[in-house]
Amino acid sequence: MSDRTRADLEIIRDCSDSLFRIHREFKEHGNPAEEYSDELGSKDLRDVFGEFSDTWKKTRKKLMKDIENLAKFTKTAADTYDDVDHKLAEALRDARKKSKGKK
Repeated sequence: MSDRTRADLEIIRDCSDSLFRIHREFKEHGNPAEEYSDELGSKDLRDVFGEFSDTWKKTRKKLMKDIENLAKFTKTAADTYDDVDHKLAEALRDARKKSKGKK
Protein backbone atom coordinates (compact mmCIF):
# COMPACT_ATOMS: atom_id res chain seq x y z
CA MET A 1 0.00 0.00 0.00
CA SER A 2 1.22 3.46 -0.83
CA ASP A 3 2.28 5.88 1.87
CA ARG A 4 0.22 8.62 0.17
CA THR A 5 -3.47 8.95 -0.39
CA ARG A 6 -4.93 10.71 -3.41
CA ALA A 7 -8.56 11.52 -3.84
CA ASP A 8 -10.18 13.25 -6.78
CA LEU A 9 -12.70 15.39 -4.93
CA GLU A 10 -14.53 16.34 -8.11
CA ILE A 11 -15.19 12.69 -8.93
CA ILE A 12 -16.28 11.97 -5.34
CA ARG A 13 -18.65 14.98 -5.37
CA ASP A 14 -20.02 13.95 -8.79
CA CYS A 15 -20.62 10.46 -7.41
CA SER A 16 -22.48 11.89 -4.43
CA ASP A 17 -24.62 14.16 -6.64
CA SER A 18 -25.45 11.25 -8.95
CA LEU A 19 -26.44 9.04 -6.03
CA PHE A 20 -28.73 11.76 -4.64
CA ARG A 21 -30.34 12.10 -8.11
CA ILE A 22 -30.86 8.32 -8.31
CA HIS A 23 -32.41 8.36 -4.83
CA ARG A 24 -34.77 11.17 -5.87
CA GLU A 25 -35.80 9.21 -9.00
CA PHE A 26 -36.58 6.13 -6.91
CA LYS A 27 -38.57 8.27 -4.48
CA GLU A 28 -40.56 10.11 -7.16
CA HIS A 29 -41.23 7.11 -9.42
CA GLY A 30 -42.50 4.28 -7.28
CA ASN A 31 -43.24 1.02 -9.04
CA PRO A 32 -43.14 0.97 -12.84
CA ALA A 33 -45.20 -2.24 -12.94
CA GLU A 34 -48.24 -0.53 -11.40
CA GLU A 35 -48.71 1.63 -14.50
CA TYR A 36 -49.34 -1.35 -16.78
CA SER A 37 -51.68 -3.62 -14.81
CA ASP A 38 -54.75 -2.76 -16.92
CA GLU A 39 -52.90 -3.24 -20.21
CA LEU A 40 -51.56 -6.69 -19.36
CA GLY A 41 -54.81 -8.49 -20.09
CA SER A 42 -54.03 -11.99 -18.87
CA LYS A 43 -54.80 -12.66 -15.21
CA ASP A 44 -51.68 -14.83 -14.95
CA LEU A 45 -49.53 -12.02 -16.27
CA ARG A 46 -51.20 -9.54 -13.90
CA ASP A 47 -50.48 -11.93 -11.01
CA VAL A 48 -46.81 -12.13 -11.99
CA PHE A 49 -46.61 -8.35 -12.20
CA GLY A 50 -48.38 -8.14 -8.83
CA GLU A 51 -45.76 -10.40 -7.26
CA PHE A 52 -43.04 -8.32 -8.86
CA SER A 53 -44.70 -5.19 -7.51
CA ASP A 54 -44.82 -6.51 -3.94
CA THR A 55 -41.21 -7.66 -4.05
CA TRP A 56 -40.09 -4.45 -5.74
CA LYS A 57 -41.66 -2.28 -3.03
CA LYS A 58 -39.66 -4.06 -0.33
CA THR A 59 -36.45 -4.15 -2.35
CA ARG A 60 -36.85 -0.54 -3.46
CA LYS A 61 -37.09 0.72 0.13
CA LYS A 62 -33.88 -1.04 1.10
CA LEU A 63 -32.13 0.05 -2.08
CA MET A 64 -33.23 3.66 -1.55
CA LYS A 65 -31.83 3.63 1.98
CA ASP A 66 -28.54 2.15 0.79
CA ILE A 67 -28.26 4.70 -2.04
CA GLU A 68 -29.05 7.56 0.33
CA ASN A 69 -26.44 6.35 2.84
CA LEU A 70 -23.81 6.01 0.14
CA ALA A 71 -24.63 9.49 -1.20
CA LYS A 72 -24.23 10.95 2.29
CA PHE A 73 -21.02 8.99 2.87
CA THR A 74 -19.41 10.18 -0.37
CA LYS A 75 -20.44 13.79 0.32
CA THR A 76 -18.99 13.59 3.83
CA ALA A 77 -15.80 12.01 2.47
CA ALA A 78 -15.30 14.79 -0.09
CA ASP A 79 -16.03 17.50 2.49
CA THR A 80 -13.66 15.89 4.99
CA TYR A 81 -10.84 15.46 2.45
CA ASP A 82 -11.30 19.10 1.43
CA ASP A 83 -11.26 20.28 5.06
CA VAL A 84 -8.16 18.24 5.91
CA ASP A 85 -6.40 19.56 2.79
CA HIS A 86 -7.13 23.17 3.76
CA LYS A 87 -6.02 22.63 7.37
CA LEU A 88 -2.83 20.92 6.23
CA ALA A 89 -2.04 23.74 3.80
CA GLU A 90 -2.67 26.29 6.57
CA ALA A 91 -0.41 24.39 8.98
CA LEU A 92 2.36 24.26 6.37
CA ARG A 93 2.05 28.00 5.70
CA ASP A 94 2.18 28.72 9.43
CA ALA A 95 5.22 26.46 9.87
CA ARG A 96 6.98 28.20 6.97
CA LYS A 97 6.26 31.64 8.49
CA LYS A 98 7.62 30.51 11.86
CA SER A 99 10.78 29.06 10.33
CA LYS A 100 11.43 32.29 8.37
CA GLY A 101 10.94 34.31 11.54
CA LYS A 102 13.65 32.33 13.38
CA LYS A 103 16.35 33.02 10.75
